[in-house]
Amino acid sequence: MIDTLEQFERAEEAIAKMKRFLLVARRTHTPEAYVALAAPILRELQERERDILSYLSRSPEVATSLEG
Repeated sequence: MIDTLEQFERAEEAIAKMKRFLLVARRTHTPEAYVALAAPILRELQERERDILSYLSRSPEVATSLEG
């Protein structure tokens, strides 16, 4: 769960790193190996993106009170 702007920024950075990794893996692995490698990473991406959307959907008052 993301409660602060700092956590949000770290989650965004982690998502970007995972996506870059998957893009490289698509070029360097066989299709079968890529599917096996990517599955847990894709699940992690979905969880982090869900957390980001949850954070962004909260009202600024709620987000500010959690940060303070």
